[in-house]
Amino acid sequence: MRFINILTIATTLLAAGSVNAYDSLKSKAGNFRIGVAANAMKFNNQAYVNAMSNFNYMVAENDCKMVGIQPQQGKYNFSACDRHYNKAKELGMAFRGHCLIWHSMPPQWFQNLKGNALKNAIVDHINKTLKYYEGKIDTWDVVNEAIDDSSNGPQWKMRPSFLYQNVPDFVDLAFKTARAASPRTKLFYNDYNTEGIYGKSEAVFNFVKDMKSRGIPIDGVGLQYHVSTQAHPQYNKINDLIGRYCKLGLQVHITEMDVKSGGNAQAQASVYSDALKACLNNSCCTAFLVWGVGDNDSWLGANEAGLLFNGSYQPKASYNALLQTLGGGRSGDKKISQYT
Repeated sequence: MRFINILTIATTLLAAGSVNAYDSLKSKAGNFRIGVAANAMKFNNQAYVNAMSNFNYMVAENDCKMVGIQPQQGKYNFSACDRHYNKAKELGMAFRGHCLIWHSMPPQWFQNLKGNALKNAIVDHINKTLKYYEGKIDTWDVVNEAIDDSSNGPQWKMRPSFLYQNVPDFVDLAFKTARAASPRTKLFYNDYNTEGIYGKSEAVFNFVKDMKSRGIPIDGVGLQYHVSTQAHPQYNKINDLIGRYCKLGLQVHITEMDVKSGGNAQAQASVYSDALKACLNNSCCTAFLVWGVGDNDSWLGANEAGLLFNGSYQPKASYNALLQTLGGGRSGDKKISQYT
C-alpha cells in the first residue's frame, strides 16, 4: 500500500508539471522576471507545459492582440487571452500583456476604418481591455512596431501604416488613453531591430526619448531581440544601450528573444547569455522573455533551432547558459511582483 501511494503521488506531480530533471530558470531568478511566449493550443501537451513551467513570466503569442480580443467591432471576447492568463496563474507565473495597438494582424474591420472612426476604435479597445484586466496584468505593450525600418540614427520615421495615415498621433493617443484607463499599469513601447545593431535602434531610442520629453506617459521600452549567431550585438553594445534607457527613467524588457543558431549551439548560448547579463547589469531591465518554448514552436521554423528547448522540450546549451547567468545575477525576494 505504501508503494502504491508513493507511485500515485509521483504520478500526480509529473502530471502537474512540477517535476523536471533539471533546475528551473525561475528557481534562480529571484524577483527578476524570466519569461516565455506561450500558445494555448499546446497546453494539452504535458511536455510543452513542463518546459513552460521553468519560467516565472508568460506572454501570449497572439491571443491578447486585438484580433484575438475584438475580432468583430464592438464584440469583445477575452476567453482566448484569459486561457493564457489563467494558465500563467495556475503555474505561478506573472503575465505580460501584448499588445494593444499594432498595424499588423489587425481585424479587417479595424483596418478598414478611417479618420475619427479609427481614432474612436483605438480609444475604445484600449479602455475596455485595460479595464477588463485591471488588477490582473500589470504591464502592457501599448503600441507595437510603429517606427519604420528605414529610420537611421538620430532621425526616426513613422511606419506609413493605416494607423499613421489616418491618425498621425496614434502613438500619443494610445499611451494617454492607456494611462487614463489604468494608472497603475506599466506602459511599454515594443519594437524590433532595437538591440544596437542597426540604425533603427538609435532612432527608436530617440523616439521614446522625445515621448518622455513631451510628457507622454511611457514607462518602458521592449527590445524584441530577434538575432542570430552571425548578427547580434556584443555585450558592451547592448549593456550600454540598456544603460542609456535607464538614464531616461525607463524600464527595459527584452521581450521576444530568439537566436538563429547557424548550427552552432555554443555560439547561440553565448548570445543568449550576453543579452541576459546586460539586462541583469542594469537595474531598470526587469524582464527577459524568449519568443516560444521549443524549437518546433518557433516562428523562425524548427531548422533555425532558435529557442531554449529542442523539439522534444529538452533543455539546450542556451538554457543552461541562462541558468548559469541567473545564478550569478541579481538576488532578492522570490516573490514575483504582480497584481494579486
